[in-house]
Amino acid sequence: MECQLCHNYHSKFWCTICLREKLRTYSVELKQINQVKQQKIERANKFLSGSTRKFQISLADKHASLQKLNNLEVEINKRKEEIIRDRQEIDLRKKNLQARKQVLLDSRAYFKKFKSHQKIVITKDIDNIKEKWRNVHQVLIQSRKVLISELVSIFDLKKLNDYETKYYQNNGILSGGSISKLISSPNGKVDDDSEYSIAGRSLPKKSDFTRYPFEDINTAVGHVIHLLGLIAHYLGVKLPFTLVNKGSNSYAEGSLNEIAGSKRPPLFLTAENLESFTVGMAMLNYNIAYLCHTQGIEIPYHKVPHTLHNLFHCCNAPNLGRYGHLTALNRIPDQSFNLDFQEVVRVMLARRNSSDNNIIGTTLNDYFEGDNEEDNENEDGETWVLCDTV
Repeated sequence: MECQLCHNYHSKFWCTICLREKLRTYSVELKQINQVKQQKIERANKFLSGSTRKFQISLADKHASLQKLNNLEVEINKRKEEIIRDRQEIDLRKKNLQARKQVLLDSRAYFKKFKSHQKIVITKDIDNIKEKWRNVHQVLIQSRKVLISELVSIFDLKKLNDYETKYYQNNGILSGGSISKLISSPNGKVDDDSEYSIAGRSLPKKSDFTRYPFEDINTAVGHVIHLLGLIAHYLGVKLPFTLVNKGSNSYAEGSLNEIAGSKRPPLFLTAENLESFTVGMAMLNYNIAYLCHTQGIEIPYHKVPHTLHNLFHCCNAPNLGRYGHLTALNRIPDQSFNLDFQEVVRVMLARRNSSDNNIIGTTLNDYFEGDNEEDNENEDGETWVLCDTV
């Protein structure tokens, strides 16, 4: 090639002739390479298409099987080691189980022996505690009797003799009198004709409060409220109605279905409040009848107005101090009290008016002081709730 441009190294250019020559040379060399390649491929196919191909496949399968076999041997060795460890663990747990079975058998034998012995000990302890409980309860009963006996002496609650009864009915004033002793009533009965006094004052038994001076009635009622509160406190009894002793502002209150909660019948007699005072006295007498009931004495309806008679009878009860709301032994069942407050009011008003069936007024609320637009009804349907005496 005589081209001057193609041999110039400072500025490399190719001329048309040189390019054609290069392309021709490349095509000849490529053709030779393809021929050699085709020959090699034909020889390889010929070589692989015979028994050599099967031999190579078998050899490859052999190597793969050997590899799987080695993996299986490794896995088997691991499993064997795990089995050995599990067997050791099983043997250890068997030993622990046997030891625990022995401990359980020993414990059962000990517990059976201890239970038979402890049962006797516990039974004796329970009997001792019950005996101590009964002794304490007896001491409590005696203490309550002593306290109430002292109250009766202090308030001079006593039964009047014939001279004192006539003297007082003639508007005379008793002068103190001697301290009376507690007298048990034979067969639980007391003469209805007997009169009683408290601190030298008496109360009418037929609710005829106009026969006595108002001052004497109010004094006696104040003493009864005070004495009743102390007796209920000593006996641990909660009364149906709350009685508040505030002198001329004394009143009673409760939550019966028939009574509005804000109305309070007075317990201080004046010329203007005779009707409502009678209802207040009915609540006071109802409390006394309930207190008698808690001590084992049942008061019939016709004896409920006998205020001092019933109070004195309660203080002389054979089972005085045995029952109470705050006593764990011989607790009082309140549902056993059967007196109806409406009937008590009816009896007192009927006696005061010398009638058996008539009550002046339409409802119990007519006799209460104060106004209440809405009546508070007891949703539980109970006839009364327990209240403390103030």
